[in-house]
Amino acid sequence: MDAPLPSPPIPADPFAFWPARASRVAGLGGERDGQRTDDDPAYVFHSAYLALPAGTMRARLRFSGLKAETGVLAVGVNALLPDGSAERVRDWPVRLGALSRGDGVAVIEFEARDDCTYAVLGNLYDDAAASAEGLTLVLERVERSSAEEALARARAEMPERPVFRRATALLSDRPATLADPVSQTCTAAQFDEPAYARWLERLKLPRHRHRKQWEFVYVLQVLERYGALVPGARGLGFGVGSEPLPALMAAMGCSVTATDLDAGDPRAADWAATDQHGGLDALRRPEICDAATFAERVAFRAVDMGNVPGDLTGYDFTWSTCALEHLGSIRAGAAFVERSLQCLRPGGLAVHTTELNCSSDADTVTDGGTVLFRRRDLDRLAVELVSHGHGVAQLKYDLGDLPQDGFVDLPPYGREPHLKLALEGYVTTSFGMVVRRAG
Repeated sequence: MDAPLPSPPIPADPFAFWPARASRVAGLGGERDGQRTDDDPAYVFHSAYLALPAGTMRARLRFSGLKAETGVLAVGVNALLPDGSAERVRDWPVRLGALSRGDGVAVIEFEARDDCTYAVLGNLYDDAAASAEGLTLVLERVERSSAEEALARARAEMPERPVFRRATALLSDRPATLADPVSQTCTAAQFDEPAYARWLERLKLPRHRHRKQWEFVYVLQVLERYGALVPGARGLGFGVGSEPLPALMAAMGCSVTATDLDAGDPRAADWAATDQHGGLDALRRPEICDAATFAERVAFRAVDMGNVPGDLTGYDFTWSTCALEHLGSIRAGAAFVERSLQCLRPGGLAVHTTELNCSSDADTVTDGGTVLFRRRDLDRLAVELVSHGHGVAQLKYDLGDLPQDGFVDLPPYGREPHLKLALEGYVTTSFGMVVRRAG
């Protein structure tokens, strides 16, 4: 395999786009406070738009003298397209507290085209106090072999189909992992990762190779990895049933609004019969969160996921575990995901799990008490969300290659392993989607 030729790094002024504008991180940028209506009050930095070599690029931010205890820096990459329109091509949350305790370096990778120009920018939407002595930005090409370059060129020369190109960029054929969680399936290998054991310890649960337990771990890992599960954050859970998640989130310093169907709603009868209907008593976990902390930080509210009240807004994160497939149709489930984003502040994070039809991308259960999303349904939802400016974590439909991944549980279902099951004539498993609200 040919060795790639090295490319020189490209230094960039992180404040070139607004050179006179003072940053939200004190000590950086210019001296003028934002006064124009088109200024961004969350502005931390924004480079000029630069022409870059085609291929995978790495933007390396280095803060010097950074002081911050909390706060999530929303780093993004914008592309200026040939038609003059701008498009967000990458989002990456950076926890300022961890950055200040470390080496002050944050790295984001993205794919560049030679017919676009690119800017790297950062925003701080919360009230965290942060200061720094300096910030540098260097862009460098991630070198690839000649074979990899040829494949990249072939893809770039495909006929111009913007939606198809955007959908393709969202897909990944790499294995799903908890170490780097994206929108992904439940696979056996994830149960053996260190992160899985760590969350089970915090949840006070024994290891149980069941996809429902994976959903709890996956939601927590996503929220932590993307910088949402921090003290002071506000979370909103839908269809919580008797989950242990609100108690652990409260123990970690978050304020949580847990929601479920009203107990008087006829649709709640089946869930109540199997002890899966929510309420404060069902959510208490004294082994996870003491009574005083739980009472202070967890509230319960009756909410119909098909008709979310308009006053549920401004949350830092929202989640649901295998609830949206029970809303009556695939269309209704997708509409709920979009509606849940309106409950978030700009830059807030949503993570939802649902049923994935593993055996067919053509036929499925589209209506009824439990619907089964196909890959194409999730792809369509992801493209729709991206087209409205939201960020969707890559979609990984990895079905696993361990013996447990090949086992399909049949009714009456056993307890372990239970990663895939036969349901309505199809093989299904759990799939999680991660969406960051535009802004």
